[in-house]
Amino acid sequence: MKIDLWFSELQNEDVKFGVRLKSHLFSKESKYQKIDIFDTEFFGRVMSLDGCFMITDRDEFMYQEMLSHPGMCSHPGPRRVLIIGGGDGGVAREVLRYPVERVDLVEIDEEVINAAKAYLPNLSVSFKDPRLKVHNQDAFEFVDRDGTYDLILVDSTDPIGFAASLFSEVFYMKAKKLLGKDGIIVTQAGSPFMNPEFLRKAYRGLSKFFKNVKPYLSFVPSYPSGMWSYIIASDSPINRKGEFTGKYYNSSIYESSFSLPQFITDLLKED
Repeated sequence: MKIDLWFSELQNEDVKFGVRLKSHLFSKESKYQKIDIFDTEFFGRVMSLDGCFMITDRDEFMYQEMLSHPGMCSHPGPRRVLIIGGGDGGVAREVLRYPVERVDLVEIDEEVINAAKAYLPNLSVSFKDPRLKVHNQDAFEFVDRDGTYDLILVDSTDPIGFAASLFSEVFYMKAKKLLGKDGIIVTQAGSPFMNPEFLRKAYRGLSKFFKNVKPYLSFVPSYPSGMWSYIIASDSPINRKGEFTGKYYNSSIYESSFSLPQFITDLLKED
């Protein structure tokens, strides 16, 4: 018999999203946030940070693939990749499917990585790859270093608290200095339906530093509204140069994901 125990995310003051639990596997208050891992009836294992869904077994591939592969397939030959956040290991897992030479992952909260290694093996498998180097530090400070990357993927929590600086114009300026020829940055940009200002602010910020800035969309059922946005930016033309087929991503999805509903097009034109 199923137990009547639920976990709910308060998506705004009027909307909740809930899942029936099997068990509460892990809970810890780190220096930065509260980390929980649940086993659920429908979504499998779920990681939440400060009460917000971050990852579920059932739909994680939709988010991980769509943050990773459009950027990887838009670059003519990605070899060095920087991941900002991504402590569950999922984005790194997708990037490491390519013949990259080195991936730097900057996750401020080591406890997120430890929890993923203990409870989310399908994602954290990436931490076993010798090409992946983990840095437990503030990414805003990390991007002050010297170095060159082909691709920067910003897999951060939403722009509040300690993560707010990762969506600032100063961060975008610093990140651009780390990009080499044909360099690309991709960031998650939240739900354009539930939090449109997040997308608009990120789009305008990136547009100040890059010639080509293109928002795109995917479906992630466990995220607020199910509609999720991302932005890819580069000084080089953005088009598909590589091929990859995953569980969600394919060449057709690459092309169609840049087709935006009119309300988003209008949002990005607003002053």
